[in-house]
Amino acid sequence: RLQSDIFWYRYIYPKSLTCFNQEKLVAPEISIGGNFVYDINGEFYHTTKVYGYIKKHNTPYSYHFLLALMNSTLFWFFLKHTGSVLRGGYYTFKTNYIMPFPIPKFQDIPQDRIIEIEKLSKKIIELSKGNNVKSTKILTIKIDSLIASIYGLTQNEINELC
Repeated sequence: RLQSDIFWYRYIYPKSLTCFNQEKLVAPEISIGGNFVYDINGEFYHTTKVYGYIKKHNTPYSYHFLLALMNSTLFWFFLKHTGSVLRGGYYTFKTNYIMPFPIPKFQDIPQDRIIEIEKLSKKIIELSKGNNVKSTKILTIKIDSLIASIYGLTQNEINELC
């Protein structure tokens, strides 16, 4: 049956299928900068060169917040200084490189910042559907500033680091 199926590429380990049909963040294994996307409906399947990140049930952070954090300048700075550079300036986004990134305790972050980051993250997703690059860039800068403040940094300090 597999030989005659024109969609032969979609078959993976059956034990992994349950992980695909759910909400998750998705990112390439090798990238320049954060290229995480939000798979809200669990409709994106992938093979070994793309990772799906599923948060634990007890994680208080929303996917919108985590999406903003993982695509932030601060996270990219962390990865550039803790990971290994590949040819062309690319870095590996494997789990063992991402896990050491320190995420503050939920209760230690002012709730208004979390809400604002989530709101901006949702807005970027909406604007991206219309390919509105200029507006998404402005919102990304706002998110970077909010994330910097969570870590006790200013946007200027992050810009200097990068």
